[in-house]
Amino acid sequence: MSGQDGRTRAVPEPAGGAGPIDRHWRSDAATPGIGTGDAAPIAVGITGHRPARLAGVDPVVLRARINAALAALAAAAPNDRFRLVGSLAEGADTMAADAAFALGWQVDTVLPFAREEYAQDFDGAKAGELTARIDRSANVLELPGRRDGPVGAAAAYERAGRVVLTQSDILLAIWDGEPARGRGGAAQIVAEAVAHSIPVVVLEPDASRSPVLLWSGLNDHDAGPEAVDSVARGGLDALPRLMTRLASIPPNGEAEKGRRSGARTPPLFAIAYPLLLACTGVRKFRFADLRRPCPTPRAVQDAAATTLRMRIDGLLWPRFDRADCEASLAAQLFRSAFVSSFALAALAVVLALLGLVVPVAVKPLLAAGEFVSIATILLVIRWGSRAGWHDRWLNQRTLAEELRCLAVSASLGDLFLRGVRAENGDVAGRERRDIARRIGLPSARIDAAYLAETHASLVALLDDQIAYVRREAGRMHKLEHRLHRVGGALFAITAIVCAGVLGIELVWTFFAHGEGGDHHMPVGVTIVSAALPAIGAAIYGIRMQGDFAGSAERNGALAVHLGELLRIVQDEAPGFDGLRRLIRRTAELLTSDVSQWSRATRARPLSLPG
Repeated sequence: MSGQDGRTRAVPEPAGGAGPIDRHWRSDAATPGIGTGDAAPIAVGITGHRPARLAGVDPVVLRARINAALAALAAAAPNDRFRLVGSLAEGADTMAADAAFALGWQVDTVLPFAREEYAQDFDGAKAGELTARIDRSANVLELPGRRDGPVGAAAAYERAGRVVLTQSDILLAIWDGEPARGRGGAAQIVAEAVAHSIPVVVLEPDASRSPVLLWSGLNDHDAGPEAVDSVARGGLDALPRLMTRLASIPPNGEAEKGRRSGARTPPLFAIAYPLLLACTGVRKFRFADLRRPCPTPRAVQDAAATTLRMRIDGLLWPRFDRADCEASLAAQLFRSAFVSSFALAALAVVLALLGLVVPVAVKPLLAAGEFVSIATILLVIRWGSRAGWHDRWLNQRTLAEELRCLAVSASLGDLFLRGVRAENGDVAGRERRDIARRIGLPSARIDAAYLAETHASLVALLDDQIAYVRREAGRMHKLEHRLHRVGGALFAITAIVCAGVLGIELVWTFFAHGEGGDHHMPVGVTIVSAALPAIGAAIYGIRMQGDFAGSAERNGALAVHLGELLRIVQDEAPGFDGLRRLIRRTAELLTSDVSQWSRATRARPLSLPG
């Protein structure tokens, strides 16, 4: 968030997954499995035709081609693990599941109905085979599908297909290329995958046709949202390039670079901004401002934990804590850097002016003080620019906000694998994707009680964030207002001094001694009339660089939008589709503030005042 980006903020417990937030976690321990070489599994979703659309296709040949396609995916990333996500529908889904089992992949299953209800779509022995495949699945999510109504069953299958998409890095589609013949079919799921930039491997039932990769990443430029007819196409020889792009996170050295630079930063580098808040009466100075923020201790869970609650407690919350604290530290360092730079620049001017009145013996001390001020400015600006405090602040804050929402959305199977804005090139985006992959699919039956619990978690999340952004809006407004008043007062005093000098000059010249009179203006007047504008200009520079007025306005607007969203959440009955949509909207709002701040400050990086 913009605003002060205060220390660790309260985090509501997501339904069925977050667990209490007062557990114990060693702050010096790495998040289990992340950045340690234990890669998160790449999720391959499956969609395809059912037996009626596969009539005339040799099932043995089709099974062999599906096996070959999955083997090609595995060969393109030999050091990665894979999991298959599908609905175990008759036809392509079951063929792919059997192939994945044979390859030793993890298989996760999204059922459009409760398993007993879903079994009614299978005849005789097929129902027993469904049960066996469900039992072999690592995780099974039973969606609240209903058959009543003209499109009840079709809507349930469509919902299951969309959950598969939100779980998938890649989609394998057994599709004949024909238009959709109903809701939730392979054609619709492929179209939605392409629109959301999910790579699709299309395997046509006709064995004479080679597999095709539909992937916008085959282009050298970003052309925006794609459609099936316009998306770039390639063969399976492009899979290694795709797998490289899907790499979870960088090696430890790159991922830890920012944290090491923050740990090496002297504590005094972060003191200027808290002192500014204290001097303006926005908040009191705390000794904690001199310490590096540390996460609230939590319990270390096994990275291979089987339940969603344990995976979120062990993987997501520790990384959220670290991102939240790193964002707070980077924000304080960045703001302290420009505050101290402008303040020291003004101090250097004042020291130079004092040289007009102090004894000669003292002037070397003033010159030394001026030199130290300028040298400190150069040191802080160079250190902050090389350490990337600004970028790290924004990246870690974005990561923290997406993880905060992921803790709630994961209970409904939405992993944000493409992110809220489908931006995955940065380190923080890849870390978020890695954590989402490890969380995977929940094993649960989504009923009214489950949805009510998730609904309560979303309400708690919104309540917490509304209180935070309102507090930050008030704080930034107060800071901007008081700095503006101080700066205005300094320039007003300067104007009064100058007017007084002019008045004295007029009186002296025309009334006291005439035009030829000789007099001397006190040097102190010169010092005051030059020093006060320099200090006022420094305050103005701090206001412009910090954009406190913009922060207050954005946080105020965000509080309004979140409040409107909260009213919608409270008014709507807890439903699966509605909750997923509202959680997505919450994540968009919480991360859009960071994007706006990034756009507003990208043109104002740390630089020398002047």
